[in-house]
Amino acid sequence: MFYRELRIISFASSTDPRRRRTAAVIAAFPLAVLVTIASLGGILIPSLYVRESASWAAQAVGQDWMDLLLAVPWLAVTGVLALRGSSRGLSLLAGGLLYTVYTFVIYALGMHFNAMFLVYCAALGVSFFALCGLALSLFEDDSTTWHAAKVPTRTAGYFLVGMGVLFGVVWLREIVPAIFWNTVPDTIAEAGTPTNPVYVIDLSVILPLHVATGIALLRGRPLGLLLAPVVLAFGVLMALSIAGMMLVMHMRGADANLGIAAGMTFVALMSGLVLSLLLRRTRRYARSGRLEKST
Repeated sequence: MFYRELRIISFASSTDPRRRRTAAVIAAFPLAVLVTIASLGGILIPSLYVRESASWAAQAVGQDWMDLLLAVPWLAVTGVLALRGSSRGLSLLAGGLLYTVYTFVIYALGMHFNAMFLVYCAALGVSFFALCGLALSLFEDDSTTWHAAKVPTRTAGYFLVGMGVLFGVVWLREIVPAIFWNTVPDTIAEAGTPTNPVYVIDLSVILPLHVATGIALLRGRPLGLLLAPVVLAFGVLMALSIAGMMLVMHMRGADANLGIAAGMTFVALMSGLVLSLLLRRTRRYARSGRLEKST
């Protein structure tokens, strides 16, 4: 029922999945422009984050640099690959769109109102509806043939469940004592925000998605095979973004933990390794002539 309703509200509601897919992929290019505008605004306009705390403003500028140097090229390159018919490019693009949704929810809801507000809203809207369009397209693909390709589903499954549980424990270690003692977590106090939007998105959506995808992989479910490359690609982008953000904050003289930067770089490398194993196996299976979908 939910799937049928999602098809109805999709911005690309054509009954032809190829047209829906093409529309979603093309959206990556105007989205890259919007991300560029938002990032340059934060980097070049000193007054944009003037109402934020020093810590939150430094994080925002670090995020702007990472979006400009990492997310924009990712969207552009994977968009080109997807337009050329690459299923791997399509999965990587979906991961980039998930990252962009995540990032601009924080910008739109976690920052004080500023001159980039409408850009934040536009980037969030385009990335969300493009992701919905790609999701519908991916769900219509036949992923059951991946089983015969000996895709390392157990490795990826355990990794995704482990990441979801690990980061959930990290956040709960900050949140639960604060609730018990009726205080505010240090990260929220330093940012000067009503709450931490990262807590909200991670605990509500992203970490459960990691665990659910991992469990689906371990059970051999097609949905897990479809979602795993998307979630892993998101993980690569997010971990590198956090690592880069810490480095930029350190360079700006802000209080930044370089140990976190090193840890997130390791997470990005591990996510990229598992992702490459999945995509490589899929590519080899496709070249053997047994996979109908073009890669």
